Amino acid sequence: MEAAFGIDLGTTNSCIAVIGEDGLPQVIKNLDDEFTTPSVVCYGDDGECYVGVEAKRSMNVEYDRIVAFIKREMSNEKYDRKIDDIEITPVATSALILKKVVDDANEQRRMEGLPEIHKAVVTVPAYFGNMECELTKQAGQIAGLEVLDLLNEPTAAALSYGIKGLEGKTFMIYDLGGGTFDVSIMRMKNGVLDTLATDGDHHLGGIDWDIALLDYLLMSNDLGIAYEDIKKDSGTGHILNQMEICKKNLSKSDKAPYKFKYNRKQITGDISRSVFEELTEDLLERTIDIIHHAQKISREPGVKIDEIILVGGSSYMPMVKKKLQKEFSCPIRLDNLEPDRAVAKGAAIHAANILGSTKSKVKIGTDLASRSYGVRCISPEGKLHVWNIIKRTDDLVYEGKYSGFCTSDDNQTSVIIAIYENISEKDSMDVDKCTLIEEKVLSWGFPVPKGTTVYSFVSRNSDGTVRIWLECQNKKVDFEIKYRGMYSEDEVERMRKDLSGKRV
Repeated sequence: MEAAFGIDLGTTNSCIAVIGEDGLPQVIKNLDDEFTTPSVVCYGDDGECYVGVEAKRSMNVEYDRIVAFIKREMSNEKYDRKIDDIEITPVATSALILKKVVDDANEQRRMEGLPEIHKAVVTVPAYFGNMECELTKQAGQIAGLEVLDLLNEPTAAALSYGIKGLEGKTFMIYDLGGGTFDVSIMRMKNGVLDTLATDGDHHLGGIDWDIALLDYLLMSNDLGIAYEDIKKDSGTGHILNQMEICKKNLSKSDKAPYKFKYNRKQITGDISRSVFEELTEDLLERTIDIIHHAQKISREPGVKIDEIILVGGSSYMPMVKKKLQKEFSCPIRLDNLEPDRAVAKGAAIHAANILGSTKSKVKIGTDLASRSYGVRCISPEGKLHVWNIIKRTDDLVYEGKYSGFCTSDDNQTSVIIAIYENISEKDSMDVDKCTLIEEKVLSWGFPVPKGTTVYSFVSRNSDGTVRIWLECQNKKVDFEIKYRGMYSEDEVERMRKDLSGKRV
């Protein structure tokens, strides 16, 4: 039976799991004997790159040669960075991280006489749109993987917890990682997992708590600077690592020491958990606002949440559970081992379901995406707006037709079709609040009366990729959505070959 693998490609740490002989998911340790691998890449002066623990250590002295938190940039079409002559891209960097995770797992499997890893399910944040999903898939291909599917991280976490204790319940996955935040409201009924709502923020995570702590200490020690002033300095990586250590210690005790060096001056002292929680309260409040928005756009607005499951390494902070207990009168589950491994385990379960190598009692039912897609139209008042033909509140796997578009003038021989992406659950949105994806001309070559119907068709696959096409007078225009930062099939294959023989 073919082994099934799941990979959590995380913002701060990544993880790989496999379904064991006992039918249960288990995380494969890396060569540093750790369950997770830092999602950090360092480019040395010799042109070689290092990934994982070694790269994170280099943050202390070579911060300007470090690439970290790249997942936050996956949708940033303006991302532009070079280290020496090497162009840094989110896709290529993610491929290096995936390859490191897989290479280490393969080394462990080789020692056990087991075959190499070739196929895997890779997880993505629930808020990822079509663009980020396509780019993540390309990263997996460049790393030498056959990406069986992309799976939303909250869905993966729910799968890892399984049917035990969740059957018949409506629950919320609260996923606070090192760099991103995801929330999904879900329901388990008769072993089928349905998603009622999902939301998130890809610029909200544990690193923001680290930066807030650093800003406070810089101010309280009268240094007259903030993180923004020093974020490109070579020694900033070391300082951020010290902030992370201090933060983690505050999760275990009421007071923790801190020490870091700035401008040849050693800064030391203690900080209490209460002060830390007070200065980061606004960050935690942002997660609550996102939860309330998810409840508002839920398929069942006002639905009662029976249980909350905490996922992601940053969920260990005591302030998280304390805040949620204050906001919601329901049990809150925080497994001492699971938060940073649950997503990879769930991905492995999903991979096993795809390959038919498990008899999982949990099946994915209705899942949701995080983006809506629409066509630019002219209102009766002559105002441009976007009419959503597929909404974020529709099923993730979707196929439909909408026939309400029509030509606006007599004797038209063509129309300009513009496809937009947005985060609204509404039918209509202002154009300036949407992102233009692509624009094409649909031409049929002869004049037609005003009001002639233009049919639109849309489909969305389980991995979140969207296909749209429109027809009028038996002529059709297809939209194969391409983005800046995506590679052609030939480029992907070339990069895969270049990377295949390298150790990272």
